[in-house]
Amino acid sequence: MGLLPYGPVTPPPANWTPTRPALFDVEKDTQAAWVREYIQTVTDLLNIDTTADENTRTDATLAQLTAWMPADSSYEGALPPNAWAVARDLNGDGETEWLISVPARDMGCGATFCPANLLIFQVRDSLFIPAAIIIEDENIWDVSKPVLLMIDDINADGHLEVMVEQVSCGAHTCFTGIIIGQWDGRRWHSLVADPVMQAYTDYTLVDHNGDGLLDVVMHGGMYGSVGAGLQRPRTQVFAWREGAYRLVEDTPDPDAHPYFQMLDANTALENEDWDAALNLALAVVNYPGVYQDDGWLTPDAWARIVGYATLEAMFVYAQRGDVEAMRQVYTGLTVRSYSAPNDPYPDAAWRALEVYEATDDPLAACIAAEELIAARAADAVFFEWYGYGTERMTVDRICPLNQTTEEGPSL
Repeated sequence: MGLLPYGPVTPPPANWTPTRPALFDVEKDTQAAWVREYIQTVTDLLNIDTTADENTRTDATLAQLTAWMPADSSYEGALPPNAWAVARDLNGDGETEWLISVPARDMGCGATFCPANLLIFQVRDSLFIPAAIIIEDENIWDVSKPVLLMIDDINADGHLEVMVEQVSCGAHTCFTGIIIGQWDGRRWHSLVADPVMQAYTDYTLVDHNGDGLLDVVMHGGMYGSVGAGLQRPRTQVFAWREGAYRLVEDTPDPDAHPYFQMLDANTALENEDWDAALNLALAVVNYPGVYQDDGWLTPDAWARIVGYATLEAMFVYAQRGDVEAMRQVYTGLTVRSYSAPNDPYPDAAWRALEVYEATDDPLAACIAAEELIAARAADAVFFEWYGYGTERMTVDRICPLNQTTEEGPSL
């Protein structure tokens, strides 16, 4: 990528006067060269006076970089939150490295943004030498509002890990992410396989699963724009698995909206929690009239949701061998006062009942219903329009008793 300066590091000339870096020139500058030139300037600032102690030099450098920030920057305290430095032996070789957050070149700091470059410097013969820039995405080189959380052996591998919080905001939504990685003396290694990030989150760093290792537990995930659609908070757990932090749990909060009750009944069926699945499904099936929300649940959507919730209840009754209850809940679906055009769920319910009566096999009945829905997937979609934050069911989940890794189209 070539973001670090080339060649050996030397102190700047004795008559060198720090000047604010020039603005980006689209005619002659490239982003990589622009960042590389800035890191060279940071290095020169650190090495102006090699006789001073390292803390004094980092403090002076951060003060100068802060003074160069755009005039409309706003923050509390002497330094903005994107300007800090920490000295630690990051790789256990007996030598101290400096992890330094420097304000990103020609970028301001405000309530919803405060971009920085996270740099690792080694010190050799009293000179600060840039060794790495910490990035999570090869196309994004700055980090917004970085906060050092800890430098510790969090995964019991005998090496120190660095954890840094970052917060970035778009037009409507702010996201909190956690950077996790190691410095091995030559390279920075990200230890994140799945992005540890969530919208409007409250997170904790705890041993969530009792394995003695630190996990990241995030609760939130609600997007701030109307276009996100029907949504609910969720808990996500990121744990150390197979050499990286990965998303190992993703659990939505319980919600009384029928669509979410239908989804949760599906999950309960998959987990063979028959009582929970039946209670959730019947809460939808037995709701009087047409459920009203803020406009997402049209009468057609309501009919399809009730139709699939009926199937879920029938799957439970089939597991219990109660064919009479299957017939009753199916009949209740057929006599409802409202049905949606081309709605395939009543037909799928009849197919499940027909197959179960012929075979006494709950799984066969469940698969038969799924196959019918798969053949009419375009008519089985619950909502005409989904927001980008709305949970979706896929065709392969229509029969949650049939565990499969092949994902079907979304409904």
